[in-house]
Amino acid sequence: MNSSRLITFADKKNISPTGKIDWGYHVAPILQVRIGNKVRKMVIDPGLFPKNMVRYRTWLAKLKTRKLIYLIMDSEWYLYNSSMIPNSQIQYNSNGFSNAIPPNVQLPDWFSDKLITDFFRYELDSLNDHWIEKGLAVNETAMAFYDAEIKPILHSNQHQGLVYDYKMLVGNVFNFETIFRDNNWNPEMDHNFQFKHQNIIAKYREIYFSNLYKWQQSLASLNEIIRKNNTK
Repeated sequence: MNSSRLITFADKKNISPTGKIDWGYHVAPILQVRIGNKVRKMVIDPGLFPKNMVRYRTWLAKLKTRKLIYLIMDSEWYLYNSSMIPNSQIQYNSNGFSNAIPPNVQLPDWFSDKLITDFFRYELDSLNDHWIEKGLAVNETAMAFYDAEIKPILHSNQHQGLVYDYKMLVGNVFNFETIFRDNNWNPEMDHNFQFKHQNIIAKYREIYFSNLYKWQQSLASLNEIIRKNNTK
């Protein structure tokens, strides 16, 4: 995809510093569901439809854009990694791969200028590096931060500067992951910002790793149940 803001929604929770939720990609599971004597494609997407699964066409209409590329993948390829470089730099060429790791899913040539990158099974690096657990811990920690730190002062005039800083930290997933997951920095989350908010960052970094450990234990138990069922 050519833009990091292909899908835009009003920020009803008032957590984003821009007042909008911008997505460069979005993923949701599609199921074949028998309804009466017909089989319908249904989508589970709590972010857009928190109460129920919806018809595939209803889900598409909610996205309200024709600029998207829709890929329906087998369920085993449910981990996705986006990129800031076009696929033409990582796809096969006449000499094979040049300074690149072969993708797991070979996409058509007409995807060459899109920022799709690759899909992954829950195995090898994605399993060993806890990609799913880290994503779950990021979401849980961000919501805890919002509920405890932003929501109580959201409409306080004297705290608007602090609210803005907190929104920059939590309302942007790249910033949040940079600080709490990666213990790193970027131009927005620079040394001055991190020094200014060092206490709150330290507090929620500890919460993030506690949540991460919890999700690692939960998924390890689930994987063991799946392994035992597969060996019966």
